[in-house]
Amino acid sequence: MTQLDELLLRELGPGIVSMDPDLLRDCSHDESEQEAVTPDVAVTPVDPLQVEILLRLAGEHRFFVTPRGAGTGKSGGSVPVCGGVSLSLHRMNHILEIDPENLLAVVEPGATCESLQQAAWAAGLFYPPDPASLATCSLGGNVAENAGGPRAFRYGVTREYVLGMEAVRIGGHRFDVGHRPVKGVSGYDLAALLTGSEGTLAVFTKLIFKLIPQPEAPGLLILYFPSVHEAVRAVTILVQNRLFPMALELLDRPSLDAARTETFSPSSSAGGALFCELEGLAASPHLAQAVLDALAGAGAAPSGYELTTDPDAAGAAWDARRDVSSRLKALHARKISEDVAVPRALLPELVLGVREIASELGLDSACYGHAGDGNLHVNFLTDSDGSAFGTAVERLFRLTLLLGGTLSGEHGIGTLKRRFLPAEHAPAVLDMFAAVKHAWDPAGLLNPEKVL
Repeated sequence: MTQLDELLLRELGPGIVSMDPDLLRDCSHDESEQEAVTPDVAVTPVDPLQVEILLRLAGEHRFFVTPRGAGTGKSGGSVPVCGGVSLSLHRMNHILEIDPENLLAVVEPGATCESLQQAAWAAGLFYPPDPASLATCSLGGNVAENAGGPRAFRYGVTREYVLGMEAVRIGGHRFDVGHRPVKGVSGYDLAALLTGSEGTLAVFTKLIFKLIPQPEAPGLLILYFPSVHEAVRAVTILVQNRLFPMALELLDRPSLDAARTETFSPSSSAGGALFCELEGLAASPHLAQAVLDALAGAGAAPSGYELTTDPDAAGAAWDARRDVSSRLKALHARKISEDVAVPRALLPELVLGVREIASELGLDSACYGHAGDGNLHVNFLTDSDGSAFGTAVERLFRLTLLLGGTLSGEHGIGTLKRRFLPAEHAPAVLDMFAAVKHAWDPAGLLNPEKVL
């Protein structure tokens, strides 16, 4: 037993501190390509005081702490690359309050996104953010990465719903930031700063979310096009016609093939598709016709479509869409995925560029994602050794930035993209990033070697 183990056991107790090999193995990786690193010890608190004690000890004894939600991240953000303590918040998983009168929820960081959605819905309310891993991903991780999902097109990303939080800094300083009212401009917006900070500034112990009234029952319109480029063009046409569905998702042919299941059978002839989720479709079927008319009027009519207002059928299609990444991984020996974002109207250039990069490097590719807000999940695939992946990713990032885009739409920078950050941000901006990090964590002990 190490001195660190003895210290933590003495201060926090054996029910909170663990050297169990299975738990340490679970804490060594996330869903990214980042190489696994086993932490020295895992801490699994059940209340904010235990987080406060851990971070006080970290400041006093100078050991690294890597916060962790459910480990569903795709940028290496929760991998303890410097060893030390993996701070797993999965036991702090309660919905503390649903307030229908003030349209807000208070939750612990380990609660899943789906659990909040269900609790809100039972109270007649709605929490829109819906990352693909919503059944398992933690809300603390969602806030840390500023997660999005298909419905971000209509409703916005996680940041739009974070009112405030209780957080703890290295040194054990616990404090509240933000506010319960929807409006509030008292001082700097530290809640917005912490949202998307990837666990590098503070650890969340409580989160306050804005909720909204339930939408009318949605339906799903799946539009098929001869090519993925025509599908992408359709997105711009819909927006120009002031049609803003709840979700507008793009899948190219390889993604459609991977999504095929016993309960979801997409067109076998389509080169691309759009998942168009429309609020109130069950009660107002003319909404689907408005979409079809807008596309036909612009000479971009789909080659076919499917329309369903049955929740089970729509759910099966959405489950297939959310499972595309894992299915692509199962179909190929090697896969690497990036989530770049560009201005929406430039998606056709990005998709074309991805195809060219893959072809020139002897790789396969698959593109899917949140076309409504320009966020594309680009997958390079191969059944060989993947030696061309590094070049493919560098070329993808160069193309993305040339199109005025950004290196990550929702997965974050973590470890895997940090060396590319200077390509997007000027030295003066990077200096300001570093100054913020130093102000919150001067010794660099919290989630080290991430982002910067």
